[in-house]
Amino acid sequence: MKKPNNLIIRNITSAEMAFVVAWAAREGWNPGLRDAECFLAEDTSGYFIAEADGKPVGCIFGINFSADLCMGGVFIVNPEYRGGRIGVELQKRAALHAGKRTIGFDAVEYKVKNYGFFGFKPAYKIVRYEMLARPAGKDIETVDLTAYPFDKFNAYDRKFFPADRSRLMGEWIKQKPAGAALGIIVNGALAGYGVIRKAYHGYRVEPLYAESREIAESLLLTLVGRVEPGAPVYINIPLPNSDACALAQKYEMKPAIMLVRMYNRIMTDTTSLTNIYSQMG
Repeated sequence: MKKPNNLIIRNITSAEMAFVVAWAAREGWNPGLRDAECFLAEDTSGYFIAEADGKPVGCIFGINFSADLCMGGVFIVNPEYRGGRIGVELQKRAALHAGKRTIGFDAVEYKVKNYGFFGFKPAYKIVRYEMLARPAGKDIETVDLTAYPFDKFNAYDRKFFPADRSRLMGEWIKQKPAGAALGIIVNGALAGYGVIRKAYHGYRVEPLYAESREIAESLLLTLVGRVEPGAPVYINIPLPNSDACALAQKYEMKPAIMLVRMYNRIMTDTTSLTNIYSQMG
């Protein structure tokens, strides 16, 4: 472990965001190509970088969605500096930004014990599955979410997330031409929606919410049918969601990584098909 000299923790500039997301890609977390601009739309001040010896050596995100909720992630320290105070100082700065909010994030499994020392407790496990894109087969009627009334879409999204995230989702659904954001209408109202986006490696499907397993399956197949056949597609599935796990088995998805959702206090959480923050690691 290298001792850091002249350690500074500061806000990441908008110009540095693309670099930091690429850093997350090098760690193997495979973020989406547009993730940086989407995150900045929600909270412009929740991103921090550590500098030591005149260079970036670590980073962390802490996105405040409301007066009650902060979602964290992209917690990285350069390997040569790990095991020292840089990670602690980054967590302190993110916690200061979060204030009294509940903080949640997805941890890689081998780090769960470490986060426990900071008061975080595991809520449930998430498996990142891989499948290969294929033609959708039979067509289903979908609506492009960028052409759907945003207030109605946002109201539906609020059923699955404990805070308003309209600024983030307003950007998140803009994935064309390299992806798609689609909804299914039943009896004149949204009954499910999903987003597929280009990532550093292949594609990511998240989020995907639906009123039934049948609708979720139709959405998933339609989304993966929108990208080139044979491309790897990744989807994070919470293990408590038995219907989602059954879909993974049906389509012979391969587990790629295990994550653990953690919170600093007890919180009622959804176990929907996938969660938008799973990529934050």
